[in-house]
Amino acid sequence: MNDGQAKELCLALMKADSEQEVIALLKEAGFWDNKDVWRFYGDYENNYNTIGNQQSRPDAALVEKVVNAVDATLLGTCLERGIDPEGPDAPQSIREAVAMFFDNIYKPDSPHAGQVKNWPDEKRTQTARWLTLSATGFGPTSGNPCFTISDRGEGQTPERMPDTFLSLTKSNKLRIPFVQGKFNMGGTGVFEFCGQHGLQLIVTRRNPAILNRTLAHPSDAQWGFTIVRRENAGAGPVRSSVYTYLAPLGVDQKPGQGGVIRFSADKMPIFPQGRDPYARESEWGTLVKLYEYAATGFRSNILMRDGLLSRMDLLLPDVALPVRLYECRKSYKGHQGSFENNLTGLGVRLEDDRGNNLEEGFPSSCPIRAMGEQMTATIYAFKKGKAESYRKHEGIIFTLNGQTHGHLTLDFFTRKAVGLSYLADSILVMVDCSRFTGRARELLFMNSRDRLRNGELKHEIERALEEMLKQHQGLRELKERRRREQTEAKLADSKPLEDILESLLKKSPTLANLFLKGRRASNPFKTVKVREEGEKPFVGKRFPTFFKLKGKDYGQELIRETPINMRSRIAFETDAENDYFGRATETGQFSLFLVKGENREPVTDYVGPNLQNGIGTLSVQLPPDCQVGHMLSFVAVVTDATRIDPFENRFAVKIKPAAPPSGSAGERRKPPDGEPGEDREVPMGIALPNIIPVYEKDWEAQTPRFDRFTALQIKNAGDDGAENADVKPIFDFYVNMDNVYLKTELKLGHRDPEVTRARFTYGLVLLGLALVQENEAAKTKPEVADAEGEEEENEGGEVNIERRVAEFTRAVAPVLLPMIESLGDLDDEPAPSIGGSGEPT
Repeated sequence: MNDGQAKELCLALMKADSEQEVIALLKEAGFWDNKDVWRFYGDYENNYNTIGNQQSRPDAALVEKVVNAVDATLLGTCLERGIDPEGPDAPQSIREAVAMFFDNIYKPDSPHAGQVKNWPDEKRTQTARWLTLSATGFGPTSGNPCFTISDRGEGQTPERMPDTFLSLTKSNKLRIPFVQGKFNMGGTGVFEFCGQHGLQLIVTRRNPAILNRTLAHPSDAQWGFTIVRRENAGAGPVRSSVYTYLAPLGVDQKPGQGGVIRFSADKMPIFPQGRDPYARESEWGTLVKLYEYAATGFRSNILMRDGLLSRMDLLLPDVALPVRLYECRKSYKGHQGSFENNLTGLGVRLEDDRGNNLEEGFPSSCPIRAMGEQMTATIYAFKKGKAESYRKHEGIIFTLNGQTHGHLTLDFFTRKAVGLSYLADSILVMVDCSRFTGRARELLFMNSRDRLRNGELKHEIERALEEMLKQHQGLRELKERRRREQTEAKLADSKPLEDILESLLKKSPTLANLFLKGRRASNPFKTVKVREEGEKPFVGKRFPTFFKLKGKDYGQELIRETPINMRSRIAFETDAENDYFGRATETGQFSLFLVKGENREPVTDYVGPNLQNGIGTLSVQLPPDCQVGHMLSFVAVVTDATRIDPFENRFAVKIKPAAPPSGSAGERRKPPDGEPGEDREVPMGIALPNIIPVYEKDWEAQTPRFDRFTALQIKNAGDDGAENADVKPIFDFYVNMDNVYLKTELKLGHRDPEVTRARFTYGLVLLGLALVQENEAAKTKPEVADAEGEEEENEGGEVNIERRVAEFTRAVAPVLLPMIESLGDLDDEPAPSIGGSGEPT
């Protein structure tokens, strides 16, 4: 094959948008059916063991290709400047590399250096023109699209392709400090999602400025290209699939060990322009095309809210360089500007739009240490209905160097230990794990970088996150505000329902025994603190002028008594901004030490300080070897780049005997007094449970949304602030009064409409209470818990009781009223014997 034929085939493969076209081109060239011209990917015959164990989701796998393109761009610029990427002059972080190579003026000491969020839109677009992703091929209703990722990075020579793009075990970037992709496996994760044959095209040329004057090989200045394919397991001795790539050069001497096709060309059209995916030419760079990619969940226009751009923003929340996305499929219509946009990462998007999308006082950041590993959590609380633009089912995402490596779902916020069901649709937490040790990364993250590994470290991190969220004052206040907004207007209607329900329960000894035992909360709403008239909202300072123990003068020690079975919580006062400990630049640093004589030992398990409008809450896990009567001395240290001397606050914890379960007989909340001030509590008392009727006009406002088959949904409203795990959670009950089966019974007119509605309501509420009661009981009875092993659980191993109640009542709604009616008629005639002895018939 001469140069002209090779280039022609390469261009034809670039423009092909289906597997059928690619296979036809390769058959015509005599390659598809010739076993000798296909070489094992990674030169490893059993490569499916590695390639098949990659990302479980197509979007996570696709992100790895984008990460590789970003890395290639950084590496190419580094090499072009004559800097050894592994040498002492190389940047030591991704941010430093971006600042050194892409900022207009390199100011290494500037807090804004190397941050895309500080670039104007023109700068972002200019950089992203040479780092692109385009969609071609089928529209969402006719098939799967093709995705093409192009970069003008370092590029590779044809001879080096087997050791770079087509390798599995080579540690190409392991010792380079300013790149993300170091596992050398992520690039193969896309294969399983590329159509039926796993087809992928790679076209590349080395940057001429990087090549030495004397070429190592005559083809080093040429373009090289290949096709990767999947060969399915056959009926013979080969029992697993294998991935191979097209390498026909020299196969006469070494069948199956050839080189990739290469050709000479000054330029190749590897970049998109407008709606033409292959219009802009480049002298070097790399193009990777994925054919008929299984874009489950993002087949639509890649720039729309439910498209690929939003998914990649979440999976690359702090991407090092902007990437330009182009929607080139002809099935979409619109003006020219509506088909391209920049991918900048969720962090930049939120920074650009925070005023319109985030609640006041957010984002808020919090340092965390679990098993000695340092993290920083940033909490984003969205305004109602705004979160859907930024995430789907992800509640907490874990990032390393700006890339998401795993997540916990929204179910996390509905856990009893968190109690934020009313905010589950409005919270996103980012946990930056970039300071993890190497061993911790291996313990928490899979190599595929899309899943978390179960184990002790994950468990301890989850416990710390539960503590952080449950004790976050801003979230607690926001939750109560949302709950009041959703329920207060209907409380007058629901009060008679609650009174009747309580009467029903008391009349039945069985029901009373089930549901009226133990403590019953008198206030389903938390008491809330009110701002004094004329009091100004909190405005934090970028660098605090004070950071001290709450209620103490700076330098004065606090002594706190804490039961041995609980965490010790310490409050601080400061004028620092809420994101002081979590922002990207000029970050505040917090350290906690246990003082033993003259020595300070770092504390390995704590959460906080959790900053919210001038108050910081620190939660400390007591050491496992402490004993009742011990006095533990701590020092908390806060500093930042502007401080010569850090803030140091000392406190002591005296260990008390274990606290009994909260909610003992006779325990009551102290009523609020009439005194003014910021700690004055405003009473908002109603009886539990709240039974809230929901009508069709309000279906869309519910989370999850109601439909005509919805019967009952419950929401965990917290546990009235008590710390002990034995406190029963408070639930609100939302009954669908326009359920299709209820409306059918009302139309039949067998009973008075109010009686029918009451039967439907109380029947559902009793069923819901029974499920909640059984779920609580199961947690204390191992044999019951074991029997529930098949139930759908959230990440913490808890049954999601809210989902369980919704699904059960949805299923029972069609038979609920007919069942009540039929069973009530049994009094009118003798009931047949159901069980008993007698002769067989």
